[in-house]
Amino acid sequence: MMAACAGVCMVSCGNGQQSLSVSSLNGEWTITTVGGEKITAEDMPFIGFNVAEKRMYGNSGCNRMMGSLVTDSLKPSALKFDQVGSTRMMCPDMNTEEKVLGAINQVASFQAVDGQADAVALCGADGQVLMTLEKKEAAAPVQADLNGEWLVETIGGQPVGESEKAPFLGFNLAENKIYGCAGCNNIHGMLVMENSHPNALKFDQVGATMMMCPDMTVETNVLKALGEVRGYQLVDGKLSLLGESGNELMVLKKK
Repeated sequence: MMAACAGVCMVSCGNGQQSLSVSSLNGEWTITTVGGEKITAEDMPFIGFNVAEKRMYGNSGCNRMMGSLVTDSLKPSALKFDQVGSTRMMCPDMNTEEKVLGAINQVASFQAVDGQADAVALCGADGQVLMTLEKKEAAAPVQADLNGEWLVETIGGQPVGESEKAPFLGFNLAENKIYGCAGCNNIHGMLVMENSHPNALKFDQVGATMMMCPDMTVETNVLKALGEVRGYQLVDGKLSLLGESGNELMVLKKK
């Protein structure tokens, strides 16, 4: 992997490399090179992407950093970082940090490295590679972290609309049960999980009370999404419920 990154860093971006969707950036990436130079720090800098919220975070070598993502639906490979800020600690060697922050402010696009899905190049407006990133191996989720109540923030990538009550989902792993509110009615059901596949998750025997509210749109969308859930992911304190193909059905935040 490192040899491939080092080679690509010597050529321009946009030279026929495989294009990626912006959603493929989700998660955390180790910064392996900056300006063509390999990083060998003990604590490697990294960038995390939350595409749904158009947010970035990470560590630039000493300080934590955070900012906004700017993308363009008409130019799938376009990417910029905006309103980038960081904490203000001083470390013995700030060289890597200065290079990382300098490169981040110049990023204009991204592309795959040698067609590999786990390596990405961040490129400048002049077509030069500024940084290469390598996908961090995601830690297996701890099922017990699901316990408790989670507010529904988005459904199908869209913010939750107005509803009679705020929709939420509660998990009781000890009894393999779920409960909550779909926006109007209370809901209940069973959890189906597999220890051999820690990301697998399904809801079974989901039922609800039978009140009618003036607008049932949110409730209909919540119940439809629950029926399609086949997995989950916990990233940066948010719970994503995923469909059969890994598509994001709902995003929830712990109460």
